[in-house]
Amino acid sequence: MVARKITLHCDIAVSDIVCTAIREYAHAAYPEGGSECAQVARYTLLELAADIAAGMTGNSQSIEISKRPRAMVKAAFEYYFNRKDAVQGITSSHQRQLFAELLEGRTVTTSELQAAVARDNGG
Repeated sequence: MVARKITLHCDIAVSDIVCTAIREYAHAAYPEGGSECAQVARYTLLELAADIAAGMTGNSQSIEISKRPRAMVKAAFEYYFNRKDAVQGITSSHQRQLFAELLEGRTVTTSELQAAVARDNGG
């Protein structure tokens, strides 16, 4: 049987980026006043970000989420890094890879993210 859940394994700093990416994407892709379907997607993403934020604590650094919004979360990461790259004038390929792996069940830590940032910045 196919798994219906994704387990995100990360520390609070990484989950904060996940939540920020999801929220920013929800507001940009599904602005208030859109179609009923768009509003459902917006609500789903904002609730997902809230659930992740609430579920990630110093004691618990993993949370199970539905696999259903996976494509939207991937799009949220893409949107987040596209905006970040445009401002900083870099390509965040290593960071993007980490967040893609996070959705595959890999544990991602702040130190790994910092190393990816350094590689993306040419370091």
